[in-house]
Amino acid sequence: MLATLLTVLVLAIVHLYAGTTAALGHQWRPRALSAASGVSVAYVFLDLLPDLAEQQSLIDRAGLFPGLGRHIYILALVGLTVSLWVETASRESRRRRRVMGEPDQTGIATFWLSIISFMVLNAAIGYAVASPGDQAVEPLWMFAVAMGLHFLANDHSLVEHHGERYQRIGRWLLVAGLITGWLIGILPAAEIRPDILALVLAYIAGGTIMNILRHELPDTDRSSDVVAFATAAAVYGVLLLSLSPA
Repeated sequence: MLATLLTVLVLAIVHLYAGTTAALGHQWRPRALSAASGVSVAYVFLDLLPDLAEQQSLIDRAGLFPGLGRHIYILALVGLTVSLWVETASRESRRRRRVMGEPDQTGIATFWLSIISFMVLNAAIGYAVASPGDQAVEPLWMFAVAMGLHFLANDHSLVEHHGERYQRIGRWLLVAGLITGWLIGILPAAEIRPDILALVLAYIAGGTIMNILRHELPDTDRSSDVVAFATAAAVYGVLLLSLSPA
């Protein structure tokens, strides 16, 4: 438990520091943030997702959503889609406010949509940290490094979107989500089942991929239709699953 406590505290400190004016003012920021993004994405694709794919059999034996199959990839797609929805809403909100001559940051409703979604993601990360010994998060320090660098890059984007409101309120709420997830994970009554943890980590993987790549992709005037994206992904995904062998 000591190792997981230290890990979650380090991640919380990274979160709090990444959104400060001092951290955002470094001249090396663009290159460093891109490097941090590269490390996080490499970890997700080359370590986390392959380990999770090997645990698909655990989920099948547990009988979660029987007959569905490929739960890991479905949850990763859900995580990516939710993050895309939040990012699109944030960019649209800023664009509308610029047109109206207001400050270049999101409105209050979009701010809370973003914060709540990231609190859920952070709670999932905290929950995962509380499970040392599970193959998907071992070694724990590699998972912590990848998530910490993810926080560095992601907080930069969140400050761009939400401005002083994120620095004053948002980052503290995200830390609260992180610690809450860890506390849930260490409760004696809340046994961390490997199959449930695999689904949680899959959601983290999808959200991390989108959150990192959004920092590398420039903002444009092109609007994304998240409903169309999600509908098409769901319909075609169901078709693929129905045609794939069991």
